[in-house]
Amino acid sequence: MLGNAMLKICLGLAILAPGTSAMGDVLDDVKKRGELVIGMEAQYVPYEFFKDGQIVGYDVDILNRFADKLGVKVKLVDTEWNGIIPALLAKKFDAILSGMTITKERSQKLNFAMPYAEATNVILVRASDDSIKTAEDLSGKKVGAQISSAGDKVAKEFQEVLKAKGKAGYSDYKLYDHYPEAYVDLTNGRTDGVVNSLSTLAIVMKEQPGKYKTVGGIQSLKAYFGMAFRKEDTDFLKFANEQFAEMKKNGELAALQIKWFGSTMEAPNEIPADLP
Repeated sequence: MLGNAMLKICLGLAILAPGTSAMGDVLDDVKKRGELVIGMEAQYVPYEFFKDGQIVGYDVDILNRFADKLGVKVKLVDTEWNGIIPALLAKKFDAILSGMTITKERSQKLNFAMPYAEATNVILVRASDDSIKTAEDLSGKKVGAQISSAGDKVAKEFQEVLKAKGKAGYSDYKLYDHYPEAYVDLTNGRTDGVVNSLSTLAIVMKEQPGKYKTVGGIQSLKAYFGMAFRKEDTDFLKFANEQFAEMKKNGELAALQIKWFGSTMEAPNEIPADLP
């Protein structure tokens, strides 16, 4: 009987072993296959977007630097934003680098590397619209954001703030699959304000001078973008933090920011305790 009991224990361990191995860090797999597979939504200028049939941008340049350090190639997987976190958790790719804001809710599911860009949200409005001078002027206005984005979360939370102050809130709130669709609606008067990160909207305004302006005050906490990993991939997280720290120290990150944004931006080496 003792022999049978020991056999059952050994069989149980044998069954558990593959699961334990599967929890091994993905960084080893990246090195073995010679390819770094990254999920992103390639419609977020200047972080990642299509140009001449290729995905380019600030995030892409960072990934190429990571790949060089690892001695591997980069494969970019263009993914709908609404499904990008489920796809990472389902192991469709190794990590996400796609202008993703570090939020309290996302941090419960994912690990984030140190911030590498600012992601504080503001409101994009038409340059000719003098009726929106502060965030509170959005009351009674049509507002939009991308579905499942940090801007969506901020916009919804701010509407509750407006209502708590006895204001009407938005007359309409519209969610878009992609931000460029929201900018088209804003231009055509189908919405009055679009909530998105300032670093992205600065480029939108630069590319279409005189068309838009931004209004602040919709988000009280500063926010930051971060590279996202599955919770178990701690070695990969450590590697990314080392690379970001080195790029900040030697000026590589600042040079990429000047290349893609025209200026540099501050980003702490630690994830803030207070997250949006």
